[in-house]
Amino acid sequence: MKGRILITDELHPLLKEGLEQDGLAVDYRPDVSAKEVLEIIHDYEGLVINSKVYAGKELFDRAVKLKFVCRAGSGLEVIDLNYAKQKGIIAFNSPEGNRNAVAEHALGMLLNLMNNISKANQEIRNREWKREENRGTELSGKTIALIAYGNTAQSFTKILKGFDVRVLAYDKYKHGFENESSVETIFEQADIVSLHLPLTEETKYMIDYKFLSSFKKPIWLINTSRGKVLRTSDLLLALYEGKVIAAALDVLENEKLSSLNENEKRDFRELISDKRILLTPHIAGWTHESKTKIAEVLLEKIRAIQK
Repeated sequence: MKGRILITDELHPLLKEGLEQDGLAVDYRPDVSAKEVLEIIHDYEGLVINSKVYAGKELFDRAVKLKFVCRAGSGLEVIDLNYAKQKGIIAFNSPEGNRNAVAEHALGMLLNLMNNISKANQEIRNREWKREENRGTELSGKTIALIAYGNTAQSFTKILKGFDVRVLAYDKYKHGFENESSVETIFEQADIVSLHLPLTEETKYMIDYKFLSSFKKPIWLINTSRGKVLRTSDLLLALYEGKVIAAALDVLENEKLSSLNENEKRDFRELISDKRILLTPHIAGWTHESKTKIAEVLLEKIRAIQK
C-alpha cells in the first residue's frame, strides 16, 4: 500500500520519518481539529489518531480511500471497530508501546496510597507532623487481583514478582494463562484490585456498587484503564461504607473538567476532598520512553500491513 497518511496527534518524529523512508507521504498535523479531519479525510489512505478524533460512521463514510486507522496507545473505544470492518478498513492499536509505563505507574500509585506518601507530604508542607496517622501498610504478603489480563496487566504481574505478593487475574475472554482465577475467588481473597479493562459496552460501569460490595475484605482499588469502567458515585459510597480502603485513579468518568454536569461536579468535589483518594491526570502511559515505543510499534504494524 502506498499513499498519504494523516497523523492527528503529537507523536515521536520517528514514526513520520520511518513512513517517509518507506515512500509514504505523511501529513503530521497535531493541531488539526476533529472537525477538520472530517473535511479532509477523503484524501488519505491511512489515519493515526489518539483520543481527539473519533473514527466512527461519519468519518468512515467520508474516508473513501482509507485502508487503515490506528490508535497511538491502547484504547480502541475511539474507533467503531464493527463499522470499520464493514468498510474493509483495518483497525489496530499499540498497547505494547505503553504497557510498561502503565504498570510502573500503577505500582507507584499503589505504594504511594498504602504508605500515605502524598498525604504526608502535603501535611508536612502545612507544618503538620503526623507519624501515627500515616502509618503505612506493606505490600508484601497481599493478594492482588487484576481485572482483565491484557498487555498492561501482564506487565504489572511481571513487576510485582519482586514484592512477595500473590497475583490473581480474571479475564472473561482469556483462559489458560498464569495466575488465572475465577471472579468468585477474587471476591473471596483479594486485598488489592487493579483494573485493566478496555472500555466497551460490556465493561462500561462494570465496576459498580454491587461489584465493590462483593469483596469479603475491604480493598485498595487502582484504576489505570478507562474512567467509565468505574461508576464514581458508587466508589464514593463504597469508600464511605468502608468497603474500599482507598483508591488510586489515573482516569475519571469525565476528564474534561470544564464540562462537568452538576452530578459530576458533586462527585469531583468529593474525590478531591477525600484524602483516601489519589489522583493523576491520565498519565500512566505517558512517559518519555512510551512516546518512543508507541511510535516504534505503530511503524512496525503499518509496515506489516503494507507487505
